[in-house]
Amino acid sequence: MVDYAKKIRTGLIVVIVLAVVAVAAYVLLAQNAPEEAASSLESAVYEVVWNGTDYEHAGIADFAAYLEETREPILIDFWAEWCSPCRLAAPAIEEMAKTYDGKARIVKVNTDYAGPIAQAFGVSGIPHFSIVKDSIVVDSLTGYSEELGSILGGKLDTVLAG
Repeated sequence: MVDYAKKIRTGLIVVIVLAVVAVAAYVLLAQNAPEEAASSLESAVYEVVWNGTDYEHAGIADFAAYLEETREPILIDFWAEWCSPCRLAAPAIEEMAKTYDGKARIVKVNTDYAGPIAQAFGVSGIPHFSIVKDSIVVDSLTGYSEELGSILGGKLDTVLAG
């Protein structure tokens, strides 16, 4: 005869042990998360700036204020470190900072750490590129191609001409 009471007790003990392990893991992760999240948030949104000899990454603490105060068109690159097409697009985006220095701003938003910004722009896939003028999205593009630099350059040139 099967002793169902014993099987139930064993099952309950396993569930309780798993719950204790899960709570302990959550507590340990929560203790380490604030420092890690704070340092990640500082570099989640930044402008790529060409200083004449190299590219600099200038952090943007208040993105909404940045959008309102900037008069030049802004090309926003929504990306993530784990995204291969995003990594392929990075050199073209940095080169655009050099090409459009003084004419347009180039901003990168890491969607892993600045998800609410990506949501506000309706980003559903990455890499995603939005061109903003006077706080309004005037053009956008999702995906990577080998002609990305010329495609985005054409879009920026159109905005600059208008």
